[in-house]
Amino acid sequence: MVYYVKQGIMPDSRHTYMEKDHLLREELFGEESFEGPYSLIYHSEEPTDVVSLSRVEKKNVARDASEDGHRHFKAFELKPSGDFYSARIPLIFNDRIVIGIMKPEKDASTLFRHAVSEQLFYVHKGTGSIKSIFGNLHFRKGDYVYIPKGTTYYPEYARGSEFLFLESRDRISIPQRYLNAYGQLREGSPYYTRDIRVPYLPYFDSVPGYSDVMVDFGDHYVLEHRDKDPFDVVGWDGYLYPFALNIENIAPIVGKLHMPPPVHETFSGKSFMLGTFLPRKFDFHPKAIPISYYHSNIDTDEILFYSSGSFMSRKGISEGSITVHVRGLIHGPQPGMVENAIGKEETDEVAVMIEAYDPVKTTPEARLIQDTHYMESWHR
Repeated sequence: MVYYVKQGIMPDSRHTYMEKDHLLREELFGEESFEGPYSLIYHSEEPTDVVSLSRVEKKNVARDASEDGHRHFKAFELKPSGDFYSARIPLIFNDRIVIGIMKPEKDASTLFRHAVSEQLFYVHKGTGSIKSIFGNLHFRKGDYVYIPKGTTYYPEYARGSEFLFLESRDRISIPQRYLNAYGQLREGSPYYTRDIRVPYLPYFDSVPGYSDVMVDFGDHYVLEHRDKDPFDVVGWDGYLYPFALNIENIAPIVGKLHMPPPVHETFSGKSFMLGTFLPRKFDFHPKAIPISYYHSNIDTDEILFYSSGSFMSRKGISEGSITVHVRGLIHGPQPGMVENAIGKEETDEVAVMIEAYDPVKTTPEARLIQDTHYMESWHR
């Protein structure tokens, strides 16, 4: 949940009408039954008006092909394919989250809605917009784009765009420790309310020629066949909606000594936390070792997506690499990296870290791009 937004046309009071001869259809768009964050959406037509349904089998479903040890996946080797939906290649997953890469090569062919998972995209390359029932939300390189489950939308994107995606069965939120008792972002948080961009709702800004909606149920799709435009929203207000946040607006927190990864937290969920490593000044203790210390992930699996810059603690990593450091096995800087780090004053790295609280598995697609010698990199 972020802040209250009100756009477009709506009655003065909720659950009331403006004109009896021109009724707007009010939809409660809310999570966690009637107890979680929500928005009220006003349609000009019945939002339930579906002509028929048909099941569509999913090609890319998260299936287990795991092996033991820390892993490195060369996601930069994946070739563009499909559209914004079918291009999603799941690489890492558990019962609550799916993480993967998408490099769409063609335009989306239908509207889309995810029925069971929140969606968070990190824009590694490219520009575009999410046209949803809430309005238009433009995105660019370095953006996080959040889309609540249940949102009907249509993506537009430049050719060559690349995304890291996270799908979560649980709500994706601003970390609670960044919020005061009134729900406002605290002073000292790495980003502020004005850094968060929300959709703009033009009047009846539809996607010409598109009315069918592909609904994702995790292991299959259901295609909603409609004969009326689902983008008929004339107004909405509330706290639940898509939004975007660019990494350029995030202020890294630094200290005299090395700061632990949670200080880089950007979003959180019940089963994970997501942090962003950004260009920053290093620790200013005169004898500081400005690099990650060795650590055992006793209760988490750590997933890192390397977006750009020099990654001080890792060798053999490229832009677009993904590593998985599993619980129960110590990891940290590779040989020689601690010595090389001493005296360094800053880093230019950009990386996305996801700590999964439940053990993760990897997919057959991940095995195809795996660096099979990665576990040996601490012994060389």
